[in-house]
Amino acid sequence: MPAVSFYLKKNVLEAVRARAQARKIPISRIISVAVEEYLKTDEMLGARKRVIERIHQAIIPEAWDALHRERTTADADRD
Repeated sequence: MPAVSFYLKKNVLEAVRARAQARKIPISRIISVAVEEYLKTDEMLGARKRVIERIHQAIIPEAWDALHRERTTADADRD
């Protein structure tokens, strides 16, 4: 694995060191997992946006209002 250098704020580094020590794992592992999770979250957000776009493309605008009224009525009946 290639090495990467970067800077962290002192309080962040102290928190990472404390967790690494408590869990008995390397600091680099915590940072790697954090970056991987960030990228997954970013990818999921992009995927959600694409799904919403596809739904909007699939429903013609005139039908959207009728669908919205139907769902609103259905939601009101649940109370």
